[in-house]
Amino acid sequence: MSVSNSINLTVNSDDLEKFCNKLIKRSRDIAKTHDAMVTLESFISLFAKGAQGTEEYRAIESLINTFTEKTRQKLLQEKAEELLLALRHRDLDAIISIYVPLSRSGFRQIVEMAVSQLTNEEISFVRNWSSEWVRVAKQKAEEASGYPDALDFNKSGVSIEAYQAMTDLGSYIT
Repeated sequence: MSVSNSINLTVNSDDLEKFCNKLIKRSRDIAKTHDAMVTLESFISLFAKGAQGTEEYRAIESLINTFTEKTRQKLLQEKAEELLLALRHRDLDAIISIYVPLSRSGFRQIVEMAVSQLTNEEISFVRNWSSEWVRVAKQKAEEASGYPDALDFNKSGVSIEAYQAMTDLGSYIT
């Protein structure tokens, strides 16, 4: 027979707002802070089942959503700045490390943010670079597969993450 232990937890919007502000202020890594906000959001959702739908719950949920969106925007801005440098230096490894943890829509947003800070000449250069990189990678993957219109990234030595990142980069820039 197992014994179930429990505690009651009260969350009020004033204390929650102070907590979230403190968390963001002390943040050294906005990605981890954003993850913490998403975790807090999930925690409240899971353990406040009886309160869901109430005015109080909606107020707490709205407050958490506000802070989660704030950290999301900071994270996207930080990643856009990193991407801007990576594009200017044609740093494929940096582009991949930015691309992999993001959703495609998140990556699109940061590409748009970064590209808005490039000159027309730089945009053209990045567009041509990504297009050529994808063309060569696809050719290598096709040759490695031995079948027409089939790609084998493993045999070709081309990273699928790099291929996806550069394909999306090229499509979001044009």
